[in-house]
Amino acid sequence: MHSMTSQSPGYANIIRTLAVVSTQKLTGELTFTDGKKQWKLYFFHGRLVYGTGNFHRIRRYYRVVKYHCPHFHFEPLLAEEPWEYRLLSQATSCGQLSVNQAKAITQSSLMEVLFSIVSNSALTPKWSMKRRVSLSDSTALNLLLSSSQIEHVIQQAQLLWNVWQSLGLGTVSPYMVPILSEHLGSGFVSLPNTMLPFLKGQHTLWDIAAQVKKPITTVIRFLLPWVQKGVLSFRDIPDLMPFSAQQPQTLPGQQPKPLIACIDDSPLVGKILAQILEPAGYRLLSIHNPLLGIAELVKHRPSLLFLDLVMPDTSGYNLCSFLRRTLLFEQTPIIILTGQDGLLDRTRAKLVGASDFLGKPAEPQQVLHLVQHYLQKEITVSPKRPKPQFVDPPPPQIEGSLAVN
Repeated sequence: MHSMTSQSPGYANIIRTLAVVSTQKLTGELTFTDGKKQWKLYFFHGRLVYGTGNFHRIRRYYRVVKYHCPHFHFEPLLAEEPWEYRLLSQATSCGQLSVNQAKAITQSSLMEVLFSIVSNSALTPKWSMKRRVSLSDSTALNLLLSSSQIEHVIQQAQLLWNVWQSLGLGTVSPYMVPILSEHLGSGFVSLPNTMLPFLKGQHTLWDIAAQVKKPITTVIRFLLPWVQKGVLSFRDIPDLMPFSAQQPQTLPGQQPKPLIACIDDSPLVGKILAQILEPAGYRLLSIHNPLLGIAELVKHRPSLLFLDLVMPDTSGYNLCSFLRRTLLFEQTPIIILTGQDGLLDRTRAKLVGASDFLGKPAEPQQVLHLVQHYLQKEITVSPKRPKPQFVDPPPPQIEGSLAVN
């Protein structure tokens, strides 16, 4: 058993390395490698951009986002690195996340990564001068962690390691799943029924802490007596797949999902809608110039339109009114998606024939709810043009939280 004041194997190494990065205000990537596992810390002028790794990367992203922002759901891009930071930056820029929420997600991910680093003295650091953030991106710069914030998370990781060692868990990783042993030990005492769903080999210790809204140290202390009795054991589990990678592909002979158009002069809005709709199987046509885009609408005939109100060459009101006067789009669902979310805006949108109205930033669940509502309705609607019907968003689903201690 180790003293609560002892230092973890990799603590001095990470402290020394990060001190150099901070004092010299370095920009680049710091990679720690041990066999197949790799952990990366991205920096810009000595400040942390994001911390992640190739081990349980998708599972970690879903977990920390669900804790801090249970209604925020954006699929991994798996493109420009670090994609987790790219998603947070985009969501913050369009007002879907606050700076504090994005930084909390970054700190929770960093906590898990640093715990893995401080626990292993065999990890070898390697520095690479790669720039991941632009000076011109003021929103992105607001998300970076200072050296004092990084040090605070390092101290948390060190404290967790001390508790882990004091409990004799040196061979147990928080990324392991607890499962009921096939051969129960003597003196078996039944586990609480509320814990049984978490012991089927699908939830890691980090996952359970998130679901039950308790620090991971509280979770492991609760489970430890059953581990000592031989009731529970631990095993490794693979990472999750991105949700979009699990979607079934359209088979030959099947009709593809409807095409949805987004008319907005901001490319970011179209990109965000694509991240919401495409994993659900829909196709998206993004149009940035509303006047030139009319030809695209006629050519592709989308089943539903998202329409901004404020655009350089015309207003969304004028465009909606024009589309309603055309035979081709007389009955096409048109959803106004705008930052102008006032009573007068909503009333005027109804008068020009909008089917519904969403204020920016729209919750992903609201977007999907409206799309499903109007596209299902489209199949059974009578030839007469439907009256605009404004659908209330579904009630929020409050989920678990994540403690980093």
